[in-house]
Amino acid sequence: MKTLSAAFVGLFGVGLLSTTGAYAADGTITITGEVVDSSCDVAVNGATGDATVVLPSVSKTALANPGDTAGATSVNLSLSGCPATGSVRAYFEALNVDQGTGYLINTASVTPAEGVQVQVTDANGTGIDLITNTNNQYVAFTDTAGVGTADLQYGVQYVATGTATAGQVETQLVYSLDYQ
Repeated sequence: MKTLSAAFVGLFGVGLLSTTGAYAADGTITITGEVVDSSCDVAVNGATGDATVVLPSVSKTALANPGDTAGATSVNLSLSGCPATGSVRAYFEALNVDQGTGYLINTASVTPAEGVQVQVTDANGTGIDLITNTNNQYVAFTDTAGVGTADLQYGVQYVATGTATAGQVETQLVYSLDYQ
């Protein structure tokens, strides 16, 4: 009888330990995506692979007040060998980006200019927030015999974030092609 009581107490204890609360589903999250046949070939300002864009030298007086911009320079990403339909943009990764301004941080290691960052713009000169990619529009592919092409027009420029000092400016912009 003692064995039966111990077994009963053991099963009862396990039952208490394994009780679970009642759960009800409140909603469903659907996750979608797409795997494309191939990525586009990219040329930046006519050069394939990684590229360097040189901003013109500007006077620090051109960047006298926070928000002042100078040295606007075009950046053209020519895409070829793309899907014939859909659209694309360069999705700018939030690496090397000031989380307060959305601009690229000056990472020059020798005599860096202070109070200066680099702003990325769309083709019309409207600033793109590199944290959220706000104002970064998709461009439709042009279908040529079943192969897509696209030209993504951007710009880069100095932007004052404080009192600008003379010095070097260097930064890196990391992007991925974002298909739609």
